Amino acid sequence: MMEFIYEVEEKGIKIEQCCGEEQRVEVPAQIEGRQVYALAAYAFSDARRTKQRVNAVSGHKLKEIRLPETLREIGGYAFYGCWKLERMELFHSTNDIAGGAFTGCHRLKELCIHMEDAWGYCLKDIISELRHELKVTLIYGGDEQAVLLFPEYYEEAVENTPARILETHFHGSGYRYRQCFQDGKFNYQEYDNLFYEALAWESEDFCIELALLRLKHPYGLQTDARGCYKSFLIENRMTAAGWCLEFEQNEALEYISSFIEWSGEELGELIQAANKKGRMEMQSFLMDYKHKKGKKTELIFEW
Repeated sequence: MMEFIYEVEEKGIKIEQCCGEEQRVEVPAQIEGRQVYALAAYAFSDARRTKQRVNAVSGHKLKEIRLPETLREIGGYAFYGCWKLERMELFHSTNDIAGGAFTGCHRLKELCIHMEDAWGYCLKDIISELRHELKVTLIYGGDEQAVLLFPEYYEEAVENTPARILETHFHGSGYRYRQCFQDGKFNYQEYDNLFYEALAWESEDFCIELALLRLKHPYGLQTDARGCYKSFLIENRMTAAGWCLEFEQNEALEYISSFIEWSGEELGELIQAANKKGRMEMQSFLMDYKHKKGKKTELIFEW
């Protein structure tokens, strides 16, 4: 059972420490009838141990956490050392996130933010601190949402000997992708315009997944960007289909087949590959597609 050690302040409840062994935690919106507005520094970190609870801090086991809509502040190093943390869900109104809050969270690969307003520094503050590959779902109310991939990147300090200064070089397209903001608002057009950088820096599998996610969840997607993503998938359709088979992405395979006209030879290869990998549902879909394609061809010839 999760235990929250907290302080009652004028603004509401500040959680000082979270104790327990749970892997999945939902921070309450209220304690004692008052709103939870903040996580203190080191709240989920093993570094914040007390003599009475030296083995009770949950950070080293935590895998998933959901933060309440009432939360406004996350203190410095709040999740320091939560190296098993994989997924976090929170609201854009959590707009005061101190530096180092996610230090050591190298497995945090999935972020879900409820964006009831179009802006908020929550997203920017988090992704600027996480340099590894990250999947972000932004939910805008109703069924509208965007699912974005942010590539990893790393910095390198290179000495400029004649000038006697250190220059920072960025490797990977991830740094540019994390700069798509204006006054706290995420700029989808700028994000989509960076696809050419992803093609230059990132793996083909990464670019396939990015394109598929933008097309399947097209919030903020402009017509020209839509065409660019589709053209990339059509041009690399066998690799894209291979990605779907490898990672068992049945819906993705059906989706790209809605705008890709597979040849009989391509279908034969894909059916064989699906059979070899034991993807029976995908094999059935491809065989059905081939059968319908054959009937369509017969009708054309009969006319």
